[in-house]
Amino acid sequence: MTASMVMALAILLYVIARWAHNKPAVTLGGVVSGLFAIFIIALLDQGKTEQIAKGFAWLFFIVAAYNAVPPLTKLATTSTKKGAVQWKSTLTG
Repeated sequence: MTASMVMALAILLYVIARWAHNKPAVTLGGVVSGLFAIFIIALLDQGKTEQIAKGFAWLFFIVAAYNAVPPLTKLATTSTKKGAVQWKSTLTG
């Protein structure tokens, strides 16, 4: 997987994390900085600097995943509990 693709996935996770925290998911500043980051990684993603680009891209991906996963897990747990309560009330009601 190229560093540019990993960086694009990291930005997607960043958008998901903002959405999960009830913040505006896509802003003009976020789009500009995301495109700039992908552009820089794409420039580095060739020749002798390819490994550096991959390292930075994976680093950004790990940070984005670290921020995105806990709120999504919390949302999934909450919806599962609500579904279990509804299912239980349907059986007893």
